[in-house]
Amino acid sequence: MALEEKREKRPPVTPMMIEEEAALRNGSRGLPPGPWAEAAGPRPRTTERHIAVHKRLVLGFAVSILALLAVTMIAVLLSVRFEECGAAADGPPRAGGNGSLSGVARQPHGAGQPPGRPEEDARGGEAAEEEEEEEEEWQRRRELPPWARPRLPRHLRPLHYNLMLTAFMENFTFSGEVNVQLEVRNASRYIVLHAHRMHIEAVRVAEDKLAGGVRVARTFFYPQTQVFVVVLNRSLEVQRSYNLKIIYNALIENELLGFFRSSYVLHGERRFLGVTQFSPTHARKAFPCFDEPIYKATFKISIRHQATYLSLSNMPVETSVFEEDGWVTDHFSQTPLMSTYYLAWAVCNFTYRETVTKSGVVVRLYARPDAIRRGSGDYALNITRRLIEFYEDYFKVPYSLPKLDLLAVPKHPYAAMENWGLSVFVEQRILLDPSISSILYLLDVTMVIVHELCHQWFGDLVTPVWWEDVWLKEGFAHYFEFVGTDYLYPGWNMEKQRFLTDVLHEVMLLDGLASSHPVSQEVQQASDIDRVFDWIAYKKGAALIRMLAGFMGHSVFQMGLQDYLTIHKYGNAARNDLWNTLSKALKRVGKSVNIQEVMDQWTLQMGYPVITILGNETTDNIIVISQERFVYDSDTKPKDPARGDTSYLWQIPLTIAVGNTSHISSEAIIWVSNKSEHHRIPALEEASWLLGNINQTGYFRVNYDIRNWKLLINQLTRNHEVISVSNRAGLIDDAFNLARAGYLPQNIPLEIMRYLSEEKDFLPWHAASRALYPLDKLLDRTENYNIFNEYILRQVASMYLKLGWPTNNLNKSLVQASYQHEELRREVIMLACSFGNKHCHQQAATLISDWISSNRNRIPLNVRDIVYCTGVSLMDEDVWEFIWMKFHSTTAVSEKKILLEALTCSDDRNLLNRLLNLSLNSEVVLDQDAIDVIIHVARNPHGRDLAWKFFREKWKILNARYGEALFMNSKLVSGVTEFLNTEGELRELKNFIKSYEGGAAVSFSRAVETVEANVRWQRLYKEELFQWLRKSLTQ
Repeated sequence: MALEEKREKRPPVTPMMIEEEAALRNGSRGLPPGPWAEAAGPRPRTTERHIAVHKRLVLGFAVSILALLAVTMIAVLLSVRFEECGAAADGPPRAGGNGSLSGVARQPHGAGQPPGRPEEDARGGEAAEEEEEEEEEWQRRRELPPWARPRLPRHLRPLHYNLMLTAFMENFTFSGEVNVQLEVRNASRYIVLHAHRMHIEAVRVAEDKLAGGVRVARTFFYPQTQVFVVVLNRSLEVQRSYNLKIIYNALIENELLGFFRSSYVLHGERRFLGVTQFSPTHARKAFPCFDEPIYKATFKISIRHQATYLSLSNMPVETSVFEEDGWVTDHFSQTPLMSTYYLAWAVCNFTYRETVTKSGVVVRLYARPDAIRRGSGDYALNITRRLIEFYEDYFKVPYSLPKLDLLAVPKHPYAAMENWGLSVFVEQRILLDPSISSILYLLDVTMVIVHELCHQWFGDLVTPVWWEDVWLKEGFAHYFEFVGTDYLYPGWNMEKQRFLTDVLHEVMLLDGLASSHPVSQEVQQASDIDRVFDWIAYKKGAALIRMLAGFMGHSVFQMGLQDYLTIHKYGNAARNDLWNTLSKALKRVGKSVNIQEVMDQWTLQMGYPVITILGNETTDNIIVISQERFVYDSDTKPKDPARGDTSYLWQIPLTIAVGNTSHISSEAIIWVSNKSEHHRIPALEEASWLLGNINQTGYFRVNYDIRNWKLLINQLTRNHEVISVSNRAGLIDDAFNLARAGYLPQNIPLEIMRYLSEEKDFLPWHAASRALYPLDKLLDRTENYNIFNEYILRQVASMYLKLGWPTNNLNKSLVQASYQHEELRREVIMLACSFGNKHCHQQAATLISDWISSNRNRIPLNVRDIVYCTGVSLMDEDVWEFIWMKFHSTTAVSEKKILLEALTCSDDRNLLNRLLNLSLNSEVVLDQDAIDVIIHVARNPHGRDLAWKFFREKWKILNARYGEALFMNSKLVSGVTEFLNTEGELRELKNFIKSYEGGAAVSFSRAVETVEANVRWQRLYKEELFQWLRKSLTQ
């Protein structure tokens, strides 16, 4: 991978390099400060008598040295039990050297000085020969050696880590000493644990009791599996415990993973901080460890740092020891049993505010001093206290730690990370200034916090056994985003409504591709782990959990979750543990459903079904229900050719109701498990229509015969309120996507849209807006685009006039009461401005002009992003420069985000190119924001080809920067390619993939399928759509 190649080119850090750097800063030439440096200065000349005395002294000293060497050789022969390890970071396996006792048991380092240089390897050739012989022995046995296997060998289990760190923030290095208490399950002479990109100085193995040490034969790194191997002279004994001690040093990296650094500017001064991101496999970059979730242990952490900083970790500080030289060591309380990936620490000079829950949990929010002073963290702090109390009541399991810190950092690869007791957030997802933050931004901050707090139970307290079931934590956290937000804002109906558009409809787009994958997928090695962290795990996992809660009943489901958490707390669990617990909960209320049998079909198969309901005109009240896998491009070969799509079957909890012009029946549930089934539906009359998947609780699409579609469209036109808000939104989304995949004529979804002029609820408008978006991108570069544009404007016009524009009301007490109305108004304004409503354009231009002339921003908060984007696209370069200036000058993170996105809306290709090039400058655009810039330019029809070209030219740089960060590469690949739709662009994509193999293979496979489906739609359905639009506009 390009990332690894880039790292290889960087000279590995060595203690000598660090010493030399520190020495130059101290003004000497390689000598430490203090008396030795002074002794190196000029001295007075001596007399000859003094020289003679000196010669005798030197001779005596030489004899002493020879005697000492002889004693040392004897000690080596008698197996001194400390071994110096001369392995270089990520270098080829090399033997450790034999050292003296003092080589391990060093005196503490001086203030600000990194550790000294390890002794050189004294027996490298001999050790290399031993390694070759050992490799050959494993080959003869036809086994992989334990260090070459994708998972750690199971013969050892860590019980406790004692980790002591010293952070040198002036040169961004750190030194560490880790003592791991090991339990031996099976005898072995190998200790294999993860370690990556660090310099090991010394290794010691000893029994916990007073039996002395175990001699280390040699040590080496094995970079292919990111492990460090300690080879012993004898096997460790079963059911004994041993202590492994490793002294090491490494860099505080200038990237986004492991122990990395970030910075911010305060009063013109740049300040630095160090923070960790270990999930899923990056704890090994910060300390040698058993970096798999199954290896839970307790941790005792101590961090030594300059007194101008403070340190944080998962647990509270127990004691702090201050030194005279301006350094302090914080000793943290011992953690409960936990996995390495949510261990965390930070070294920063932030300030904080705090609150306390009813149960006594101390909650603090740490951020830049100016942000704390402005109160930007107060909202997050207050809802965190309320949410901990909510989860404790809902799960009936108390929060497990004495404190929870929320840390807002300028740079982070993800929105947030759920480290137990120390959750880390990127500033944009936790800091909120009420005077300039929209409802949408407040909602975003709220849901990220709700998500991360849920992980304190699902993920931290109970951890998946292995990464194949990552959805067990991410799916639950994503589902509870909506449940928890409903607790904070009951009137918002998040779980019943917004979940549909933001989760269900969105993930079904992705899961409708043949290149999708199951929620639970096999993970063999570290390189497989990154691909399981995608929207399938998060959003499909959440949708399946919601469906499960729906057919179980919410109260029984809640009771089952309480049992699951109580049984498995402080441990690991797999999906079958969840299924068994939920099945038992159902049995307690007299129901018998084999949850595992039902849910295995949904979690172990990719994709989802489309249910087709056909009325049988010859037999009264009999309908035919069939299921098949939904795929956007039916020409695409299934990714599992052994089974094909024909064998995909699900046990589907289909809820169904019968309706007429004024009434809809209560729902009935039909379990559909066969390819095709006949069912009797009572009270099915001539004018009645059928509606499936009531309130869209199921994870599937529903199609009907054309007669039933016409009856539903007629019902929406005459009295849409007979059908629930959720089902109105569901009908819109299903119709657009069924048409896009060729299951329905292209006119059906556009006919459904006609009723929207009477729709007063936000959700159906939001569903229509999201469904129109991909269709708009398929058409926005065609010569007949204006026909489609005009049709949409006609559907929007009357509601736009009814709702008008908001006033700039900053009273946040109105947020809850006006949420639905304000979000509807925002959705309609966005559609009107996007499709060219003249009044909308004039209003946006007027508001921008007023801001520029008065230098007072009076643009209503909830539509600022729409106004900024519209103004930049319509007005001249001066407006772009004005927005660019405001982006640089504002300190409010919410405002910074929408200003940056607005710059991508320009019609000027030179400005778009300029912005693309600036996006890779970390001093101008934060690393995590650069991806959004490139994607937003790709969504602009004037910039799509520019972004695509930029992406190909800069791929090596982009892959090096984001290749290891979950989501980032896949988000970038998808965002840049998803709306390419010509044969030429498809060829360019395929040629690019051939020339740049390695990295993001799954994302590129998905991109090819998406573009192929786009091209196919253009070829088969574009003209059909335009013919219907022409006819409709002339009527």
